[in-house]
Amino acid sequence: MESQKLEVIRKMEAKGLTLAEAAERIAFDPALLKLYFAQDSYPVPKRIIDKLAEAINN
Repeated sequence: MESQKLEVIRKMEAKGLTLAEAAERIAFDPALLKLYFAQDSYPVPKRIIDKLAEAINN
């Protein structure tokens, strides 16, 4: 799960997206998304990873 988290972060950085912009694209609370993507081992729920991956690819 942590590898998926890092992969999504890398894709967002490559596209120049901030967490706030990504949160807006998936209609999610930016503060909560920032907590999920803190540099720790806490997993991000799969549904959020999936939504972010879809939003980044579009």
